[in-house]
Amino acid sequence: MGFKMKFRYEDGKLFSETVIPKQFQGFRDVVHGGVLGTLLDEMMVNLYWLKGEKAVTAEYQVRLKAPCPVNRKVLLSAWHLESKRNILLTGARAQLEDGTVVAEASAKCMKIQ
Repeated sequence: MGFKMKFRYEDGKLFSETVIPKQFQGFRDVVHGGVLGTLLDEMMVNLYWLKGEKAVTAEYQVRLKAPCPVNRKVLLSAWHLESKRNILLTGARAQLEDGTVVAEASAKCMKIQ
């Protein structure tokens, strides 16, 4: 099943887009916040893997900003903020095509061997 995300790396940011079907709703016709969190987590850790840096999510936080309707295109982005030894601080955002930000996230990704 899955979201079949395709990633694009440009100017230090990772981009993707997806349509979240109704089966992932929480409230009627609204995407469950945990699904948005999962997508943002995928974006943040894939930012590093796709550049050849092995990392896993050690901790992440999601802020839900607005309801995200099901069956609408969601634009996803992730970017590196700062490095502290083996920890990579990362940010991410999910927004609708009209610019409405539906969720933001930050993560501490840990470099692995």
